[in-house]
Amino acid sequence: TKVQVGDRVITCQHAQCGTCFACLRGRGDRCVNNQVPSFASFNGMEVTGALGGGGFTEVSVVPEEFATPVFTDIPSVQLSNISCVGSCGFGMATTMAPVEHASDVVVLGAGIVGMHAIQGARIRGASQVIAVGPIRYRRELALKLGATAVVDPDVEKDNLVAKLREMCTNKATKTNRRFAGGGYVGPDHVIEAVGGDRLPPKTERGPDPTGVLPLQQGWDLCSIVGTYVTCSIGQPADSNVTFPAAQWADAPKHFIPGSQGGFAARKEIPRLIRLIETGQFNMAAMAPKAFP
Repeated sequence: TKVQVGDRVITCQHAQCGTCFACLRGRGDRCVNNQVPSFASFNGMEVTGALGGGGFTEVSVVPEEFATPVFTDIPSVQLSNISCVGSCGFGMATTMAPVEHASDVVVLGAGIVGMHAIQGARIRGASQVIAVGPIRYRRELALKLGATAVVDPDVEKDNLVAKLREMCTNKATKTNRRFAGGGYVGPDHVIEAVGGDRLPPKTERGPDPTGVLPLQQGWDLCSIVGTYVTCSIGQPADSNVTFPAAQWADAPKHFIPGSQGGFAARKEIPRLIRLIETGQFNMAAMAPKAFP
């Protein structure tokens, strides 16, 4: 009923049926209908069902709930980023984290997920967006896409959290006087998009291939009334981060796990496409090459 023959569609890894428990409570990113058929028939051939993605095969079969029709002339190469990594990164900055104008945002990880978060934070009006990543060309691109500063974690190493706190402290209030609005240390929002190295990097390597250290640093860095949003994958199954129990149980610091960045496909995809069409979001810079 929503998709017709001939439509251009974006298929996401998360369904959005609109009628399940989660969807009815405004959380399309948590739709429970994430089941796909094991196979279907296409011109007499058996075709294996595939979640989201779609770029790994010439033919894919998905339930309608996974497909969002799009009505735009934006090249498919650019649209391909939206289905997974793009929606996650953008959603973390615009849906999960309550980024407001004049705020300080730190994005840990300057890959494709982090780049979407950087642009999302800029669009939401953050005054300072700091991108953290070990790869030089990505830091340079981050500055073009909206980051106001970049930091190399391989250079800062054990001093990274202190460095980032210093860059954010009292930027808005211009004072250390607690009863004049100052004194709080750390960014308003921390967005983590690092993850573990599933394959050995061919460029500059980060300080921790497991991806656990950035998770811990993000928690430690976030201000006592800030929001910490994570989305990364690939950490070892037996890895852990630690924090004082009281901070978890009874403190004003907010932690929100990603789950596709809170990105409800049918609602958010048209809005992101609108931002691309108006030039507010630069997708072309993140899809500079295509491969057969």
